[in-house]
Amino acid sequence: MTQVFSARTWLTLYCLPHAGGGARPYHRLEAAVPRGVRVVPLELPGHGTRLREPLLREIGQVVTEVIRLMGEGRSRPFALFGHSFGGLVGYETTRRLGRLGTPPELLLVSGRTSPVWPLSHEPLHRLPDPLFMAGLSRMGGIPQALLASPSVLQVYLPSLRADLRMVETYAHTHSEPLDVPIAAFAGLQDRLTDPAGMEAWASLTERSFDLTLLRGGHFFLDEPEFRTALEARLGRIGPQTDPVTTEPGPTAGPNRHGAGWSSAE
Repeated sequence: MTQVFSARTWLTLYCLPHAGGGARPYHRLEAAVPRGVRVVPLELPGHGTRLREPLLREIGQVVTEVIRLMGEGRSRPFALFGHSFGGLVGYETTRRLGRLGTPPELLLVSGRTSPVWPLSHEPLHRLPDPLFMAGLSRMGGIPQALLASPSVLQVYLPSLRADLRMVETYAHTHSEPLDVPIAAFAGLQDRLTDPAGMEAWASLTERSFDLTLLRGGHFFLDEPEFRTALEARLGRIGPQTDPVTTEPGPTAGPNRHGAGWSSAE
């Protein structure tokens, strides 16, 4: 994956999609980040433009592929953002990157309760297609655009099922907390998360943690509230110097052991 860096770029935001999702929708986040932040959505095998490639079925394999796609980007300041299934991938990727000595500046997760929290639903990945789709629809786990097009939904079922299997069979075995701040976002009407499960992310880092609760359900990434919250949180990292004027930039992020909670309401 060839990456082009601008002299104005002070942070790259790598985006990890939800179960069955592709990279394309995450390009829309470019309008929701501070100046100098570069958005790079990552496409997984068997998803989006790589739909014809074999699916990865183990989360360790997904982490390896994510790091491969990042390539030289690991040598520059970056953050990881993952929604739902992508949040779990982001967490495991952050752990791997920490061991490799190239951790992100910040891990952002949305629409996904902490990996140490009980699963929010009964496992679905083994159910036949009609029950599988009905279960996901009931929980709000399928975008409305897909529900409105059954023929297209059939194309995405294999990746949805494979990704959900990784979520539903995941077991948290790590004892050491991350040395990376975590910022979490959740919809108050999301049936796949709850405030306590989102707060539980705090136990997975020795750095700062903050949670933003938003109006809406599971898919809120295009909502103005989320975009405003995302821009504000990334802005708290801030470049050490302005990439254009070299004047002092915004101050660094929150205190090492700080924690916070906010609501967009």
